[in-house]
Amino acid sequence: MNRIILDVDSAGDDILAILFALGRPDLKLEGVTSVTGAAGDIEQVTNVVLNTLSLAGRDDVPVAKGAYRPIVGNSKQDMEAPVHFEKRLQQRFGDRLKGFNPPAPTPSRQAMDGHAVDFIVDTVRASPGEISVVATGPQTNVAMALRYAPDLAEKVRQIIVLGGCFQTPGNITPVSEYNIWADPEAARVVLRSGAPVILVPLDVCEDNRVATSMLTRDDLNDLAQLYPGGKVAAYVRQTFPIYIDIWREFFGLVGFPLDDAIAIAAVTHPRFFEMSEPLFVDVALHERLVRGQTVAFRGNQILSFEGPATTRVCHGLDGAAFLKLFKGAIGALD
Repeated sequence: MNRIILDVDSAGDDILAILFALGRPDLKLEGVTSVTGAAGDIEQVTNVVLNTLSLAGRDDVPVAKGAYRPIVGNSKQDMEAPVHFEKRLQQRFGDRLKGFNPPAPTPSRQAMDGHAVDFIVDTVRASPGEISVVATGPQTNVAMALRYAPDLAEKVRQIIVLGGCFQTPGNITPVSEYNIWADPEAARVVLRSGAPVILVPLDVCEDNRVATSMLTRDDLNDLAQLYPGGKVAAYVRQTFPIYIDIWREFFGLVGFPLDDAIAIAAVTHPRFFEMSEPLFVDVALHERLVRGQTVAFRGNQILSFEGPATTRVCHGLDGAAFLKLFKGAIGALD
């Protein structure tokens, strides 16, 4: 049985990742921690998590509220760019955008009293070598946990980091992906910690080379045919057409990329992936153009750089096998 803590920022793919995790019989979701990121402030992020668990009938899963801001962050203007991006989407999609990242209604329960960092530390320490942390937003909570409790680097089974890009262009700058860019100092802490890391970059999520892993309207129709009475399947069918449209019409992808669920599959089905050998991966921190860039140390360079060769970078994915697994997990919840 794979045991995970899922650390999310509650964008659309995070919602689907939570549902995917709950629908997998080979996975135990020990808890969900929230971090400020793509979906809004920490209250919105946490409420989305609580509501998603309630939708699936899993109010037993612990939820811990985490970091409300990055360790350092970027300029105010740059940090507000996603807000202005939504305004551009509004101009393009109009009323169709009502279902995209809506304000979360008040959940039926509250998050636990403790902080996400304490939950991560306590859970990993209680079961050394058994817990994988799957971090699908900015790495703030995970970095703070590693700084607070450096022994976690040896006690955690592995850390799955959703972020970065190599061959695929970035979605913030040409070389920077959002999750890493939003808190590059935190990402650097995680990648330099010495913990075993699997890095799941845009290359295997948001690139038409892995189009078979993306959610399309055909897949929504499959859910309708396979699970006609399912409440969770109906929610996915009703909520995600606009996500599919945005990623098709604005980003030029075949469908909506399931980045965060793909990161979970790296725990349960690593055979779906092509991965590098363990490498040293670092993060650029300074110049705005490259801030948040992930740099993998391959080949031979004249200048020397110090860091642990503990990160495996995913560079290939069996998208069709993953998507079949994903749809089966959604159906299993009903």
